[in-house]
Amino acid sequence: MSKRSELLRLFLAEQRDPEPFYRRLAADAVDRLPFSVAGARVLDLGCGPGHYTRALRDAGAVVLPIDLDPAEFSLPGGPPGAEVVGDGTALPVGTGALDGVLCSNMLEHTPDPNDVIAELERVVRPGGWIWLSWTNWYSPWGGHDISPWHYLGPRLGLAAYERLRHRQPKNEPGVSLFPVHVGKTLHELRSRPGVRIIDAVPRYYPSQRWILHVPALREIATWNCLVVLERTAA
Repeated sequence: MSKRSELLRLFLAEQRDPEPFYRRLAADAVDRLPFSVAGARVLDLGCGPGHYTRALRDAGAVVLPIDLDPAEFSLPGGPPGAEVVGDGTALPVGTGALDGVLCSNMLEHTPDPNDVIAELERVVRPGGWIWLSWTNWYSPWGGHDISPWHYLGPRLGLAAYERLRHRQPKNEPGVSLFPVHVGKTLHELRSRPGVRIIDAVPRYYPSQRWILHVPALREIATWNCLVVLERTAA
């Protein structure tokens, strides 16, 4: 079975057994990093139970795992070890103190994604890197638990989900899930003189990078957007 097929199989089982999917996703992400992390000081922002923290440590990085919600540390597979409770818009890290940041699928869980991006820029040294991915709102999984009802909008989508499933979703739109769009976020990143985009691709099918150059289509077809940034000396 190919890596992609295996990842799809694990994704389809994610609701009932999340740990194998996220562990495999983390290992695959670190495997595909376009640079070595051995000896690097890396922040895992939105670390949850620590799947990416462990994958980075296995690759030789010195990792600081941070999450806003301490309950996330105790999810299956956790805790990450040496974890810190912290806000992505006000990180307890000195300016330029890190070689890199890995921030996977956290951006859509903050009402202030641009403030998070500014903070990541602040804590990474010039020449360092930022690996940033998020589930874009109009992708098939943009509403997370309430998908595909999120296409009705945050309010109506939530109402439809609750009516049909008779329960609250883990991530409620407007509370712990917020629309984040590909075009708008790429524009924000390009406007920041302190970072430079090295690569931007659909995370789960990176060979189809052309999708990100097509407005409207990219908002749906990207599914999950991955951007790799270099911290410049601006």
